Amino acid sequence: MSSTNGLVRLFAKPWFDPLCHWGMSWLLPAARCWAAAGSGDVERFQSDLKLHAVPGAIAARVRQTGDLGRLAAEAQARWVAAAFGHGRNLLDAERLRRDTAHNYLGHRMNYIWFARRARVPAVQVDMLPPSAIETLTGGQSPDAFFALPNDLPTIEKSHIIEHEDVREYWLRFPSPDDASDTCWVHVYEGKQANVPSLIYGHGLAMEMEMMRGDLRGFRSIAASGCRILLPDAPGHNRRVAAGLYGGESFLRQPPLSGLLHFRQAARELGAIIHWCRDNGSRQVGLSGISLGALTAQVTAERMGTWPAALRPDLLLLLTTTDKVSSLTFNSSLAAIMKLDEAAKLAGWNENEVTTLGRYTDCGASPPIDPARIVLLIGTRDDVTPYDGGRRMAENWRIPAENLFVREQGHFSAAIGLEADPAPFVRALALLKGHLGA
Repeated sequence: MSSTNGLVRLFAKPWFDPLCHWGMSWLLPAARCWAAAGSGDVERFQSDLKLHAVPGAIAARVRQTGDLGRLAAEAQARWVAAAFGHGRNLLDAERLRRDTAHNYLGHRMNYIWFARRARVPAVQVDMLPPSAIETLTGGQSPDAFFALPNDLPTIEKSHIIEHEDVREYWLRFPSPDDASDTCWVHVYEGKQANVPSLIYGHGLAMEMEMMRGDLRGFRSIAASGCRILLPDAPGHNRRVAAGLYGGESFLRQPPLSGLLHFRQAARELGAIIHWCRDNGSRQVGLSGISLGALTAQVTAERMGTWPAALRPDLLLLLTTTDKVSSLTFNSSLAAIMKLDEAAKLAGWNENEVTTLGRYTDCGASPPIDPARIVLLIGTRDDVTPYDGGRRMAENWRIPAENLFVREQGHFSAAIGLEADPAPFVRALALLKGHLGA
């Protein structure tokens, strides 16, 4: 066993999850400070965080955050010019983009102690009352609410970086829900002909595209004969609105901000699936971890009006649960951020969440052939609660060979995939047709 693999196995234990919960209670308020400092404007920082004063050392830190943000934005602009324009030195431009983004993102750590002392909340909450469900959905049925637009956006492909084992490139297109919001998709593609595609959604606030390196090893997966597509979720990575941190838009108006997130992401996934079909993939899988898994399953459940060609052939769901609408009240992560308290103050209770569940929760029947659904759940998971994952497995009749139940929590199950990627192996074998479905 390598030392790296041994370290992964050490952290892939239930003891790791309470440590992650504790870390999130410190990191998210720091991220809130960092987001408020993004412009480098000390007065705006003070106003956004409702502070009486800003100490001189923190003011200097705010200006430094603004400088790092500008460097990251300049590198992003140079990368766009190389990727979608002249095509020169694209690999160097990508390395610079990641380096500057990594430095900017990492600067939030400098606010940990200040955020604690100033009692900065984890989320800039802006709650909506339950009556807003009708306003947001327009009274439409769930399938009508998630319907695709008549004309899907045109997807633009970047220049390609030719590695020895894979092709690396990016896609971009305007979101069907907001043409001013550019969707970005990082792609690793094996050099075999007509490879299947696996679209993989990241977790909440997991901004791998803003960090150095291929942190999940997707390049090696693609090299085995697959196309891996890694879309930036709404409000994450390069899609974060000014004054927010990655994932905060999902958390600001729970549970309705979640509904809007799922609808926007689903319609974007429809466009990506369409592109995959048009570009040589007879088989397309929809997958994700945590928020990415919730997004994939909500999308699959609400495709009633979608053309058959735009529906996935496989689902790979990692650390998920069935009652998505109730996570504001039943998730330990929401409790850490006190979202449950904010929702109750705005008039939400678990009975009213039932209406929302019509749009987001799992039904009694599987959305696709259960032999083509692979599920990983952790018995200690209280972020996306295990009992809901178990109900999903039973209601959807997921076969034993596709169900991976591990004595882990939400975070330890995720890190455990590094040491034991059996759910990925199973899903990719099904996608490539190496196993009977």
